[in-house]
Amino acid sequence: MRPILTVLGLIVALLGGVPWAAAETRVALVVGNNAYQSTTPLANPLNDARDMAAALTAAGFNVVEALDADKRKLDGALRAFADQLSKADVALFFYAGHGLQVGLQNYLVPIDAKLERERDLEFEAVKLEFVLRQMEIDREGKTTIVILDACRDNPLSRNLARSMGTRSTAIGKGLAVAPAGLGTFIAYSTQPGNVALDGDGRNSPFTAALVKHMRAKGRNLPATMIEVRKEVVEATAGRQVPWDHSALTGDFYFQPPVAVPQGTIADAPAGSSVDVAALQERLRVLEQEAKKRETAPQANVAAVPPVTPRPVGSKQSLDFQEHENVRIDGVKTDDRRQPSPAACRASCEQDTACVAYQHGRRVPVMGVCQLFARVDARHEDPAWRSGVRVGAGPPPAQSPVLASARQMPPGLDGPPSRKDKGFDIYDGVSVMGEQIKMSTADSPAGCQAVCRNTPGCTIAMYNEFFRGKNVACQVFREASSTMKSPSATVMIRTD
Repeated sequence: MRPILTVLGLIVALLGGVPWAAAETRVALVVGNNAYQSTTPLANPLNDARDMAAALTAAGFNVVEALDADKRKLDGALRAFADQLSKADVALFFYAGHGLQVGLQNYLVPIDAKLERERDLEFEAVKLEFVLRQMEIDREGKTTIVILDACRDNPLSRNLARSMGTRSTAIGKGLAVAPAGLGTFIAYSTQPGNVALDGDGRNSPFTAALVKHMRAKGRNLPATMIEVRKEVVEATAGRQVPWDHSALTGDFYFQPPVAVPQGTIADAPAGSSVDVAALQERLRVLEQEAKKRETAPQANVAAVPPVTPRPVGSKQSLDFQEHENVRIDGVKTDDRRQPSPAACRASCEQDTACVAYQHGRRVPVMGVCQLFARVDARHEDPAWRSGVRVGAGPPPAQSPVLASARQMPPGLDGPPSRKDKGFDIYDGVSVMGEQIKMSTADSPAGCQAVCRNTPGCTIAMYNEFFRGKNVACQVFREASSTMKSPSATVMIRTD
């Protein structure tokens, strides 16, 4: 027994002497809608929601559960959930039921929705973007997970299409790709623009696989989704392919290597007529505070008086002034994982555009490293260590990374295939880098339009893998690497 105890003791010591999730607050909202009043009821969402809630409590989440939620109950559940978000390290939203997309916006459908006219969407349904905004704003650096088993065939969308006439083309099949903010992971039961199967058993194929694989210890979220995808593809003979996209800044484990405390389940409140107004006011206040932080005149953090009586920098290392328990804000160039402040500083040293770095440990053994081209503000945060280059001048107008992406060395991918409307166009190439957002487009020209309408966009990538469906258009501030891909068209702005 002694060797086993020694190993366990070592693991606990490496994790800070406490169970993995002890320093991590996890909250979830789980919604399952079966009993639709104006269309055919669904068979599985209630079971999906109940089983998901049970699996989440086993993973240490405190769950708000809303079953067969009408609009008022769903609003009340969202308000109860939003009240917990500011203190949550991990926030998860799971929805099983009807959903639809109109004009590239996704809507979740309560059981009492009729959706007889287009304007009914704003009053009878809940916009997914509204839920995402509640979860993401003022939570940068924390983990946000959204799981949607909502791509079922929806008769309400056909009723709505009839009332919209020629505008009915705005109604898409399945769900559209939703933009993910920093720290957000979004999973869909099937690929964008497709319809998922409801299943013949207790659960939908997607939720059945997800509940099964999220119980595996020591498997991170992307690896869990790979196992879910393989199982669903096999179970549906390839007709359904679960999909996800991520802006996570570190690993997340439903079941980390050591035990997590049992969570709780609470029924969602009945809701009231003031819930939506309260949620809108919460967003307004948070957005106002964020805007003040962005627009307030700030000096470089190295020259700003300390936020507390402690010395400005705890020590000086190489050409950095280092700060303990201070987190900085500014113009970010990169997010990455690094195990230590020293490794994060080394990343900054190797990037000529970097004038400041910060390294945080949001949960044990997870490091988040952020690099900045300009620093505008800072605040106290015991989880962060920061460093600012001493006497750093202004960053170059264009980083070498972006310059190399614009040149596309001939030895790698050859010269651009053509020029079109202010873009160099490369066929058979895909890029990786600082992504701004994902959108939908039906052609490279449409992806160009997305890039032109996105502030800061210099590179657009159109992926033809989903030919005939809502294909992915990704836009970037800059690219850090390239690879060969027969299905991608990359466009780099020259105007």
